Amino acid sequence: MWECLPDTMNRPILYVQRKEPAVMKLTQSLADRIVKRTMEVTNLNINVMDKDGVIISSSDPARIQSFHQAARQVIATGEEMLLGEEDCQKWTGTKPGINMPIRFQQQIVGVIGISGAPQEVVPFGKAVKMMTEMMLQQAYLTEQMELAERSVNFLVQEMISGTLDPSRDVVMSRGALLGLDLSRPRSVVIIQATGAEDWEEWHADRRFPRKVAACFRHSDQVCVSVTKRNCWIVVTDLSGLRGREQIKPYLHEAAHKLLNAAPAGLRDHLLIAMGRGYEDVYDLELSFKEAMQTLQVLERFPDKGAIGHIDDMSLELLLLETPPATRQVVVRDILKELVKHDELLETLNALFSADLNLTAAAQALNIHRNTLLYRLDRIEEMLGRNPRRFAEAAKIKLALELHRLSQTG
Repeated sequence: MWECLPDTMNRPILYVQRKEPAVMKLTQSLADRIVKRTMEVTNLNINVMDKDGVIISSSDPARIQSFHQAARQVIATGEEMLLGEEDCQKWTGTKPGINMPIRFQQQIVGVIGISGAPQEVVPFGKAVKMMTEMMLQQAYLTEQMELAERSVNFLVQEMISGTLDPSRDVVMSRGALLGLDLSRPRSVVIIQATGAEDWEEWHADRRFPRKVAACFRHSDQVCVSVTKRNCWIVVTDLSGLRGREQIKPYLHEAAHKLLNAAPAGLRDHLLIAMGRGYEDVYDLELSFKEAMQTLQVLERFPDKGAIGHIDDMSLELLLLETPPATRQVVVRDILKELVKHDELLETLNALFSADLNLTAAAQALNIHRNTLLYRLDRIEEMLGRNPRRFAEAAKIKLALELHRLSQTG
């Protein structure tokens, strides 16, 4: 068994081997759950005592924090103890009933007692003890799962922030402890939910990381980490894929699977941004930055769709880097008064979406071809540029995108 020692920034940086058996402490909150659940099933009076014989939870609140001498004896001997009325006079803090050791991985961690006439409670003893130990085991497994999730979260945060340990051996060993082969090529994918209510339910689902990982190859090697309430980071495994000609289509396919797997109410509010693949785990910081740039484009250019890869964002990134003052100058010089005519702006967008194909543009606008030609003539007259010529259309298209960007802030 291994445990992680955090540094002052709460990042796990040192792993030490723990040779002693796993220890499960019987906390008051866990004891309260045991008492509540057992009472729901049996309607019996239940007490739970810790290793010191102190009652830490009870169906009788007045007994909590009192000493139960018989429980201390059960812990010392490892044997259950049945108490009648006369026996209670010999053992401090007791009532008639049965007291049984609670074991976890062969160790006694506490005692559970059922108060009542012995002949009434004994038939329930074995079942209550078994239920208690099962709840203890479930609590331990949940705790271990949460610890593993936190460890993966810490690892992903360090990969994407460029703060991995300089020692490659340390990083590889750390991944191995989590069942991850960090020598494999990988990439970063960002999933963001925007303006949806259903994402919180999806996020709260403990199976969520596995559902996301299942959309990718080698799901056992895929890391899913939460960075904020509506944003998740996925570190993929790209082993077996060669070059961008295979990696990019694969990532798009996985992203579409992920989109289809999302609840209907969330599907229309997800953005999935992908960075490039890298052979070295130390380069995943670059993939994360690329995915962040892609996400920024998807947010600012809705017509790009819900899924995007950094390789398809060159023009949009260039536009985003254009200073606002420069955007205004370009829009003013090229589009002039056209920005006040929504019908003509719509006409240009349809023309460019149709790759300057007049017939397709007219059909998209649901107008006659002659009407389209008339509008294009008006545009040429206003701008002094012919949108039917590629070179001049490119300048108009650029100005349109800058105008749209300015309108969206």
